[in-house]
Amino acid sequence: MNYRLLFSQLADGSARSALARWLLAACALGYAATVLLMVGLGYGAARAGFALVVWAVLVFIPLRIAVEASGPLAARQRERLAAHAIADPTRYERPALLPFIVRDLFARLVTMPRITTPVHGQKAREAATAILTRAAARPDAADLLRGVIRTALAAASTEAVQVSAAATGVAADNIQARWDSARALGAMSALITVLAAAYDDRYGEPPAIPELAGRALREFLDTAMDYCDEAALRVDALPWTEPALATLVAERTIDEVRASWLSFLSAGIPAPRALEAFLVTVLPVSARAPGPG
Repeated sequence: MNYRLLFSQLADGSARSALARWLLAACALGYAATVLLMVGLGYGAARAGFALVVWAVLVFIPLRIAVEASGPLAARQRERLAAHAIADPTRYERPALLPFIVRDLFARLVTMPRITTPVHGQKAREAATAILTRAAARPDAADLLRGVIRTALAAASTEAVQVSAAATGVAADNIQARWDSARALGAMSALITVLAAAYDDRYGEPPAIPELAGRALREFLDTAMDYCDEAALRVDALPWTEPALATLVAERTIDEVRASWLSFLSAGIPAPRALEAFLVTVLPVSARAPGPG
């Protein structure tokens, strides 16, 4: 499973590019070692050009071509692993299967706002996978997931108010700040959608969200998704009119979740430290240590 899982990651262009950079670095080190060996054997540096041709033409280029050619094969492998993961009754207790479950839920249930980029969807999937991994095989997994959803929902609601103020207020923020906030709202809504769907899939019922006062969580999230483009792309944007959530989450915690989420979204790929900083703010203390696998 591990080898197939690693190979399936090459279906993503970013993973292939990362592997290509590692291959380039490895070949550069190999070339340097070859030159040093030649000098040590008394050949001098006269044949350094020949060594460069060997490492570039006979080693790096064929490997680089093989990596790019692996994309379609890796995509088919990922589809097979996803089908296996979805049919496995113990899938939520097996961290290796969680990325495929998250990808399936995201593909079926999430339509990202136009203002977002593919990276924002990838970040939402990474965060969802990390949270579900921390919950894997825990006896309090249901309570943990429900708590994360409620905390993230409070942060998303606050972010929506912030986006509305930036789009319609007298002292509106600059356009880039408004876009960043709208993208953060869209990615957070996608994260909550996946986590709520995983909860429903695992426990057979949607998570109870008292803060919504009887409103459907999916309806709230769809409204938030739609508002991202309304606030970010329209000059005469309408204000956010959803009732405020009567959340029990502390205001300081909400601000920390929002700040860490923005930092995670703005970080590169991969961004393990930024992801961990977000998990620290959104997870209870008992679940912050990396889970099994």
